[in-house]
Amino acid sequence: MYSMKRVTIFFSFLLVVACISAQHLDFMGYEMGINIDDFTKQMRQRFPLQKKVGGERYFIYNGTIYGHNVYFKADFTRKSRLVYRVTVTPKHIDQNALVDSLVVHYGEGEEMQGGYRWVQPGGFVFLYMPEGYDPTLIYLDAQAAAVLKQEDKK
Repeated sequence: MYSMKRVTIFFSFLLVVACISAQHLDFMGYEMGINIDDFTKQMRQRFPLQKKVGGERYFIYNGTIYGHNVYFKADFTRKSRLVYRVTVTPKHIDQNALVDSLVVHYGEGEEMQGGYRWVQPGGFVFLYMPEGYDPTLIYLDAQAAAVLKQEDKK
């Protein structure tokens, strides 16, 4: 009986881990880890596509994020074309206001050298604030990044 309880708990734990790892990170409410063409269709509802650089494995968009007009880049894997990273480089933004808005959205972040990190279901959000430069906000989908790593090995 005791071992059956342990087995049940073990499989319940595995199920929870599988459900969490099956999630994709979202960027501004749009799911990452999907095909770049589908991602672009979603983005065009809110953000105009500025530059399609398929050979370089990224697309560039323009839009308003956190009240500022910004450009952001969606990187995708070569073979499966899955979006694994979105990089936002807001210009002339109050870094404290940006951190505050990220804390409201994601909760308290882990302070790192030069910025913050938020662990989210499906991935990570990083904010780098190098001294003397504009901040860089990076959304990284864990599953699609793993696919990138696998494809690059081949």
